[in-house]
Amino acid sequence: MSAAPTPNPGAGFDPDRTHPQPGQAFPPDVPRTHPTSHPAPSDRRAEEDPGKVLGIVSLVASLSTFIGFNVVGPVIGIITGHMARSRSKADGRADNEMGRWGLILGIVFLALLAFGWMLGISAGIVGGMVSLLGA
Repeated sequence: MSAAPTPNPGAGFDPDRTHPQPGQAFPPDVPRTHPTSHPAPSDRRAEEDPGKVLGIVSLVASLSTFIGFNVVGPVIGIITGHMARSRSKADGRADNEMGRWGLILGIVFLALLAFGWMLGISAGIVGGMVSLLGA
């Protein structure tokens, strides 16, 4: 039978080798071979569109028509959509898509609301006249 080799605790030990500290991904002497794929948070924040948040608010406010904010939602959507597009254009960026859609949907929903009011009022007037003439 062959005996198992005895481990040599001193083999491969280099006292000059640096070891990574806890929480350190790479030893200090090993450079990274690839650049980081994400910029630092401060760099990313500086490059954002100044009208981005207002564009999101505009779209959400316009779509809030579906949950019961029939008058207030589209009005806020129109105002903030216009503000978002103005801020984006003033910064020299492309058109703010969410601001544009919030503006368009706000106008459409407000127009539908006004049309519904006119239709309801005219139906009430016609119904009242029919009941007066027919009764």
